[in-house]
Amino acid sequence: MKKSALFAVCFLFLNALFVAQEATPVFKDKGSYKKNFLEGNLNIGDMEYDVALKYFLYAYKYDSTTANVNFKVGFCYIKSNDSQKHLAEKYLEKAVTNVTKRYIDDDPTFKKAPIQAYFYLGQMYHLDGRLDEALKMYETYESYVNPKDKEEHRWIEHFKTQIQNAKRMLGAPLNVSMKNLGPKINSQYPEYSPVITADEQVLYYTTRRPTTTGGMRAEGDGNYYEDIVVSYKDKDGNWGEPATISPFINTNGNEATISLTPDGQTLIIYKDIGDGRSGDIYYSSFDGKDWTIPTRFGSNINTEYWETHACLSRDGQTLYFVSDRPGGLGGRDIYRCVKLPNGQWSLATNVGAPINTPYDEDGPFLGADGITFYFSSNGDKSMGGFDIMFSIIDENGKFSEPMSMGTPINTTDDDVFYVATPDNKHFYLSSSHEYINKNDVHDKSYGDKDLYVGSVDLIKENPLALFKGRFSPGPCDSLPDDLSIIVTSVSTGEVVGTYRPQRKTGTFSVIIPPGSKYHFSYQQNGNEISSEDVFVPADIAYEEIQKAIGLKPINTCPGAENMLGDTTKSPVALNVLVLNNKKDKKPIHNAVITLKTKGTPDFTTKSDEDGRRNAIALATEKSYELQATSNGKSGKAVVFNTIGVKGKKVYEKTIYVEKNPGDDTELNLALTILNNRKNQQPVANANVTIVGTDGSTVTGTTNEKGILNNVALNPDVNYEVNIEKDGVTKSAVVSTQGFKKSRTVNKTVYLKGGASEVPDNSVLEGDCFTFYFKYNMNEVDETAPNYKKFVEIITAFKNGGGKVTIDVNASASTVPTHKYTSNKELAQTRANESIFKLKNSLKKNGITEITTGTNEASVNGPAYNHDRNNTELYEKYQYVKICLKR
Repeated sequence: MKKSALFAVCFLFLNALFVAQEATPVFKDKGSYKKNFLEGNLNIGDMEYDVALKYFLYAYKYDSTTANVNFKVGFCYIKSNDSQKHLAEKYLEKAVTNVTKRYIDDDPTFKKAPIQAYFYLGQMYHLDGRLDEALKMYETYESYVNPKDKEEHRWIEHFKTQIQNAKRMLGAPLNVSMKNLGPKINSQYPEYSPVITADEQVLYYTTRRPTTTGGMRAEGDGNYYEDIVVSYKDKDGNWGEPATISPFINTNGNEATISLTPDGQTLIIYKDIGDGRSGDIYYSSFDGKDWTIPTRFGSNINTEYWETHACLSRDGQTLYFVSDRPGGLGGRDIYRCVKLPNGQWSLATNVGAPINTPYDEDGPFLGADGITFYFSSNGDKSMGGFDIMFSIIDENGKFSEPMSMGTPINTTDDDVFYVATPDNKHFYLSSSHEYINKNDVHDKSYGDKDLYVGSVDLIKENPLALFKGRFSPGPCDSLPDDLSIIVTSVSTGEVVGTYRPQRKTGTFSVIIPPGSKYHFSYQQNGNEISSEDVFVPADIAYEEIQKAIGLKPINTCPGAENMLGDTTKSPVALNVLVLNNKKDKKPIHNAVITLKTKGTPDFTTKSDEDGRRNAIALATEKSYELQATSNGKSGKAVVFNTIGVKGKKVYEKTIYVEKNPGDDTELNLALTILNNRKNQQPVANANVTIVGTDGSTVTGTTNEKGILNNVALNPDVNYEVNIEKDGVTKSAVVSTQGFKKSRTVNKTVYLKGGASEVPDNSVLEGDCFTFYFKYNMNEVDETAPNYKKFVEIITAFKNGGGKVTIDVNASASTVPTHKYTSNKELAQTRANESIFKLKNSLKKNGITEITTGTNEASVNGPAYNHDRNNTELYEKYQYVKICLKR
């Protein structure tokens, strides 16, 4: 990306803005070299470089031999239209053939060029990757500079350092794929500053096309004023034609995208209202129908100085922004504000080193994980101009030493705006450069600055879940505009956020941190139409949860009764989403959906353009097999049942038309519910609901032996098992992470009391809690007195200002286990389950920031001698030990 293309000041030269004219002014030849030269010089003085260039080119027609006019033309090319910078080279190459230290700037009869011609030619060589030639020009220029001018020598050394960086990075490019977003998104005019929703379904960006609001040009560079446009991704994954975002945002002036929160609900923009200021930072909110009129951030953020960019944390409580106000480390610095209890923003604090440098920083973007901080810098780590950097924020809010994103993401020109998807694996940026993709196919540019999408595996996935929802209206209905999603923390009862689906697509996104359970209430006109609890275990990596919310059909379509089934005769229904595979997750139109059950003819239907088919009526007390086929491909069948379902229920199922890794792995859950560890009596007719982080839900009822068998599980999914019997509830966790072979997962859950009905099997020594397990058990008893005391110790430590870090060491004895593949797996399960339980206990006390230091699992004790009942010998090696680090 180009600096002059991406910052309004460089596009608009804001300190020289006048009222725009509808037609481009005509700059006529003045009739002589002298008159054109003098007119060009006057425009340089007014920073009207685009106009000055026209007059110097007229002068060049009369006399192209002087080094001076070649320098003027080259200088103006550098300062005016960004896409024409490279044209400066040939003029500056002529200019350096005749230079002088005693340069007369405004004399048209003066033939020589200033020594600065070497510097600017070095800049152009640097820009075009002619690094050795650039270095030579910098050194030549440096030889003319007064040795006492330390500041100028510092700048030259800075550029020479960047050349060395460029040589190193260009010699070791990263494995990055990049693709131009194509002619619908890009044009011959500038497109830049892309921002995108977390689910990558909606793209907002800035353009300067003739179709912008008012269709007027700015004086100075002659470009059309900036407008914000929006494009939606269709069912085939292609971007649609861009349209103006909203009449409430775009005006006859300049509005440019800056940042979008991951949920797509708050847009931050740069807005110049032509009041003589250099523009300010505003924000707008999506109200379900349209974007609100932009609101200007307060005086703690916007000042008389230049604020160019900003971004919000995912919870909206922290704002990072850029300013060149006095008191910084260099030119433009990055600052931070936090939202106060009264809703106002705190005073701005410079984030300091290592982010800010004596040079310029810009373009902050905080990843959805809340710790990956992207920004741009033209400091000593750059390879030329601004480069994209990233830093990791630790638990204390400190930034790690920044690292460059490398090439080809960074170039020798300005690369400023970079936005990443929640998994940090995909990104969107704007650039004037064309890229070569990994298949060596040239990815053409459509003109000035273009938008690109890319993928890179440089930054690890951080633990979070991306909940990707979509409201689906009836097949002949449009999406209503009064929908909302209210998300509440189950543990605290606090409302986490209220979200509105995108008006055109019905999609919405919510970022869920690990170790959380949220209640989702789907509402229309303030009335709840459905709800669910979404659980994300503490030990997940990055996960995506797909969810379709089917709306009750309002209008009847021809043939709809046969297609959808008669839902009035059954309170149980099925909503289906058909995707190509788990990696791309591309909706499949016209896929054949087949639903099979014993005693009933197969039911077939087809997916709509969204890949969906909703409101398929189901019978109760049945087992079903669901599969999709498209173009001769069929994915793995999904098995589920409606046994024990009472009342109304809607099943949400995602199926695929292609094979996915792990499809050949058959995993089943064998669940046993007992009353307690002491009596171990089976609990019959217990209601069981199993919810997976892949969006799957299974319900059932235990038999007379307290068993629910043959529950199909998917690989690499965490499940929350919720049990209810006569008002008594219990929850447990089952994980299939890392299972590569088919197997049955056995799980025993004690409905009442747990291990507290036997003597306390724990020891509390100082800041260490140790719990001893019975054979094959893996859950700490949270009702044990010592456990409660341990939670109180940690809570008091945190409330006293401490940072909570725990070390965990779990052990299994050598007694063979039949529930796990190995004793080591049993020990690791004990460690993971204990961490999860402790985090949930602490969360109830308002503690969410918990770091796991060590997490070790081992097998200990004497060799097994076929004497399993010798509990005194083996049980002392069946434990988990958790220590608070102070």
